Amino acid sequence: MDDEAEAPFIDPESDYPCCWFCPALRLPRTGFLVADRPSRDWPFDVADGYRYTVDTRTPVCVHPGRVGLDAERRARIYVDPPPPDPEQTALAPAGRRRRWWRLRPGPKSMSGQG
Repeated sequence: MDDEAEAPFIDPESDYPCCWFCPALRLPRTGFLVADRPSRDWPFDVADGYRYTVDTRTPVCVHPGRVGLDAERRARIYVDPPPPDPEQTALAPAGRRRRWWRLRPGPKSMSGQG
């Protein structure tokens, strides 16, 4: 039975230009994935400094050029929704504006006084 753990993919003592928190410095090559760039698809976890895949929580390196590997995963392109059309919002009926002093509860009216 072999109890010796696999060495990290990149030796921490080397002059390799990878990030200090890269999974390649702490895990063997089979222990992490390589992505083309940071993405919401593999968010950063501040608890341990890794980015993880959302589905399997596998550590992800997002700088393939720094570790000398090709990207295995491609980040999706997220597109923000277009801003509202100013002409449409100008034509839309405006709701009744409430004055700030009408939002506060006032003194209770006393019935019977005229």
